[in-house]
Order: sequence, then C-alpha cells, then structure tokens
Amino acid sequence: KEVNVADFVLDADVLSTHEDYGHRDVCLFFGYQDPAHFYYVHLGKKTDDHANQIFIVNGAPRTKISTKTTPGTDWDDKWHHVRITRNVESGSIAIFYDDMEAPVMTANDKTFSWGRVGVGSFDDTSDWDHIKLRGAKIEKP
Repeated sequence: KEVNVADFVLDADVLSTHEDYGHRDVCLFFGYQDPAHFYYVHLGKKTDDHANQIFIVNGAPRTKISTKTTPGTDWDDKWHHVRITRNVESGSIAIFYDDMEAPVMTANDKTFSWGRVGVGSFDDTSDWDHIKLRGAKIEKP
C-alpha cells in the first residue's frame, strides 16, 4: 500500500478459482491515487465494452481506453502468468497473458503519471503468487 511507481513492470502468476461462466475474471490495478482515480485491466472470459479491456476511472464511471484486446481471456483451472508494462512518458500500457512477447491488450494514456498497483477481481475469486514489481519507487507528488 505504501509503494508508488511511475514506469513499472508488474509480473504475477494467477489462478482463477471461480467456476467457469461467461464473465469469469481477474483484475490488475495501477496508477491508483485514490478510489476515484486509477487504471485497471479486466481480464474477462468474453470481451465487451465492460469486460476484457483496459479502463480508466477518473472521477467518473470507468471508461474503456483499450486500443487492442482479444475476444476474451480463456480462463481454466491452471496457473497463468500476467504482466503489465507502463511507460509514463509515452503513455503506453501493455498487458501480457502467458505469452510475454506479444501483448494481449494495449492502451495509450498519460492521465496518471504515478500510483500504486494491486491485484484482485471484479466479481470472482483468484489466487496470486510470485508477484514482482519492478520500477523506481517515487514519493507522491
């Protein structure tokens, strides 16, 4: 809770522990400044305007900012590796799922230049392991 970063790479292993259904999900949060100002990626089973996308919450309901996504995240009962890369200067956000060479989602936004990171879910349960955050710790501006 005490670590704020600007540019970063977040790696984690995740196991979705919820029974399978059309909206099975996990989420990763970043650029978190307070409950009304942050980014998050929703890795959902099926893509729509509110699932399997990158979002910004900026004092208003979430807004999709993804420029690329997939038809859905194929959750099963196995562990998967996820990664977020963030470059504040360029605004680039890239999300990786198992394949660390090609992102499954991308966005470009410069609204939040720092913040905390976190893991969780929107509706479901999940286990997390091997969480690694690489980046320079910064003080809140």
